[in-house]
Amino acid sequence: MMEKRQKLTKTVFISDIHIPYQDKKALAMAMEVIKDLKLKSHDNVIIGGDLVDYYPVSNFSPDLMSSNIEVELFEAVEWLNNLRKIVPKSTIYFFQGNHEERMQRKIMSSASALAPFLKNKLSIRELLEFKKFGIKEVKTPFTLNKKLYFLHGHEKKGFITPKHIASVNLMYYNRNVIVGHHHRFDMSITTQLDGSLLGGWANGCLADLSLLPDGLYSSFDSTQRGITVIYSKPNGFFSVAQHLFIPTKQKGYECLINNKQYVKFYILSGILTV
Repeated sequence: MMEKRQKLTKTVFISDIHIPYQDKKALAMAMEVIKDLKLKSHDNVIIGGDLVDYYPVSNFSPDLMSSNIEVELFEAVEWLNNLRKIVPKSTIYFFQGNHEERMQRKIMSSASALAPFLKNKLSIRELLEFKKFGIKEVKTPFTLNKKLYFLHGHEKKGFITPKHIASVNLMYYNRNVIVGHHHRFDMSITTQLDGSLLGGWANGCLADLSLLPDGLYSSFDSTQRGITVIYSKPNGFFSVAQHLFIPTKQKGYECLINNKQYVKFYILSGILTV
């Protein structure tokens, strides 16, 4: 008698888009990859924080003449609308990153007397219309199966060198864990005394922080673009696929996934040109 085949669940993990400073080429490629995955009702998309940048309410003396939080929120809502269109039946989860926390800190520092009222009215779920798009806001560490845990990556305090993002988080949480925040891909696997494996992964970003008005990140961009896809079975078995978008000489990206080559060169007036 043949063993019944277990249903495979696909979970897309994306993080650090930093709207309105998104990398339009990388984000367009990510959306095309997600669309081609043909996610079903039992599949998931996890938005792992820093969807918006919230630059106007940062603590870094923002250039308010070159930024507009209303435009930032409008672009984020438009992107969520487009995401829901390509994954109409899948569950979309969202948890906050350090940039979403900027709004709550601003409320507490500038209008603490109104905090009980404003914290709800100006919450990310209200501003980005999560209810309209059927998005579930969750807390970190977040897990779907108690086998792999998702975090933004800022929860562990203190500096983490880019060379050891995955291993530091793996050792700290002592669980299979995937994080964003650092804008770089990384992976670390360790073998336990009983022979079992534990893994740590860091996801890349979909942002271009050289677009920030203050030019803080414009000297050298050492970040990496891409997304992560997790394939899992009901018994808890899972596999992590990190999809790095490789920069091209034409100032675009290319990536090979499931025998399909994705190429994005440049964006002109909001229209993708390949």
